[in-house]
Amino acid sequence: MPLINYVVLGALVAELDALADVGAPDTAVRRRREDALYTVCVYTGVRDPQQALARARRLLARHSASHAAALSAARVEPVVVTPEPVVAA
Repeated sequence: MPLINYVVLGALVAELDALADVGAPDTAVRRRREDALYTVCVYTGVRDPQQALARARRLLARHSASHAAALSAARVEPVVVTPEPVVAA
């Protein structure tokens, strides 16, 4: 199983979503979308770009859910430290 940087994968998916909203993409936008889709394919290990994007979304959703569960399980009450008064000599 490949090691996945979820921050980078999330940024790629967000960028692809933003690029999909471009009305009439020019050559640079189309090229960037192709590059981002290729990178998502490499990250997920899936050759088909649409399947890779769907897998990336599932991986991100699963990671987000497990990350949230780990944070809530590890939640610790904050400790309040009050400084002691300074006594002049």
